[in-house]
Amino acid sequence: MGSTKRDRVIAVKKFSSFEEENRAEHHRLAALTHEERLHEFEILQERVWGTKWTKDAMVKTARIERVSWL
Repeated sequence: MGSTKRDRVIAVKKFSSFEEENRAEHHRLAALTHEERLHEFEILQERVWGTKWTKDAMVKTARIERVSWL
């Protein structure tokens, strides 16, 4: 999943409540195609990891903790 800088359109909307914003975001996400969702995920990962997400190899580590109450 290589990163390409596409032209990004930023829209700012003002909502009167968190519920209204949540409904609008739900409708926006529902309208995205699979490719658009992957592109949005790629942008978020790039913001968090920078070139470690797109160019550098990542070392993945998993830790498992067993708890007695489950």
